[in-house]
Amino acid sequence: MEITIKKLRHCASLSQETHAFTAIICVDGVAAFEASNAGCGGPDQYHEMRGYSGPSTAEIDAWLAANTAPSKGEGFELQNCLEFVVCDLINAELARKRLDRLLKAKVIVLDTDEGAPVLFAYKLKPTAEALATIRGRIASGQMRGELVNGAEEPVMARALALV
Repeated sequence: MEITIKKLRHCASLSQETHAFTAIICVDGVAAFEASNAGCGGPDQYHEMRGYSGPSTAEIDAWLAANTAPSKGEGFELQNCLEFVVCDLINAELARKRLDRLLKAKVIVLDTDEGAPVLFAYKLKPTAEALATIRGRIASGQMRGELVNGAEEPVMARALALV
């Protein structure tokens, strides 16, 4: 079962304890539910789309509990459910948008600090000349790290995990 999110509208200013959002949840590519949350700590609300004939939220929760790994914390374990998946999808979408904004405005380099991966943002407009200069400095050993602007998917995935 593939669960995706479309038409996400997120309001950071209203997100207190949970994400304040509205979105369309798709199950196996079909628009299934209109989802929303007011951002005050309550559960997500799911309203079935007109004409949807796929699994219900309870059936999706049961499938996720049986077929995906539980969420683990310090001393506890929670079965995966639609609300957790939607939260993960929202977090991924927000991280992608934030990284896209950063890449349009600055030169971003992925490096390590005390053994841990970190992103460095340089106040340079990411023009072709600026990116070529940074690539040259990295190649010559004057700078450490990997240039994220224009990088392939493995570098982008590591950068997304840090945003």
